[in-house]
Amino acid sequence: MSPGRNAASIRAALRGPAPAHVTARDMIRRHCREHGKQLACLAPAWGCQVFSVWRAFGRTSRPLQPHQVEGAITTLHLDEFDANELRLRAAREAGWHIDPKMLLEGGA
Repeated sequence: MSPGRNAASIRAALRGPAPAHVTARDMIRRHCREHGKQLACLAPAWGCQVFSVWRAFGRTSRPLQPHQVEGAITTLHLDEFDANELRLRAAREAGWHIDPKMLLEGGA
């Protein structure tokens, strides 16, 4: 029996933040697995061939590009929490020095 169409959002609500050693690629793989999709579904959103998606996941020395991260977010229909967590992880892997205290503080 199928778990239902809201199963991924229910699992996401129960999930805590990802550990520090998990990469943005690992997070995209996990979300694909939760939504029952393969990495090949990212090819139209990234505007490339399926092989290029596999190559991007194989070349771990290069960070994911911002359009790849946004394409994964739109394709997998991630909620705001998961989308921001993925953006933050990808930005840190790309070399951005982001202080989490600055993100949490603010009177806005």
